[in-house]
Amino acid sequence: MRIVDYENNRNLNDVGIFLNAEEVAELCAYLQRLSDIPGLQRVHLSEISGPSLEREITVSIDHKPLARSA
Repeated sequence: MRIVDYENNRNLNDVGIFLNAEEVAELCAYLQRLSDIPGLQRVHLSEISGPSLEREITVSIDHKPLARSA
């Protein structure tokens, strides 16, 4: 798992995400699609206020092999 702050192009190690029940259900549905649809690379859970994107979570499939610890 890798968590990135797109604005600063930095990895984050400790993140809290607070979702209401509707957002949890929406994210679960998006993740299920990500798992079920071949070729789908990412999904976005977005909060839009008027013409502005307020917040967004992007979940992408990482096809790089996992590093094994010794």
